[in-house]
Amino acid sequence: MEHITFILTLESKGNVKAVETFIKDLSVPYTSQCEEPDTKSFEWYFNKEINVATIHETFVNSDAAVLRVENLINSPVNEPFSELFEVISFTVLGNAKSSLISILEEWNPVYFPYEDGFNKTL
Repeated sequence: MEHITFILTLESKGNVKAVETFIKDLSVPYTSQCEEPDTKSFEWYFNKEINVATIHETFVNSDAAVLRVENLINSPVNEPFSELFEVISFTVLGNAKSSLISILEEWNPVYFPYEDGFNKTL
């Protein structure tokens, strides 16, 4: 299988309201309008009690994930994201091509290559 999944766990440097505003008014609206036909999901989860968020993203393949990262780097979302969150962990599931590994290098993700199984939604 070629699909790629990102799971980012983030600690907020801001308050709950700042996180909610960033997610609902900037991150999701901006990302949803990007021309990324092979991005299959972009979902935020937020535990307000501990001020920790998780982003779950899925892509058809490595090339689609590279496009998502390029769009993020060049977007108005990147700077506020960096100011508001510290990455606790970044997991990449799937067989990442060298182009994806290269563009993600500064974030130090942990890679888990695909082994076996099925996903009835892909």
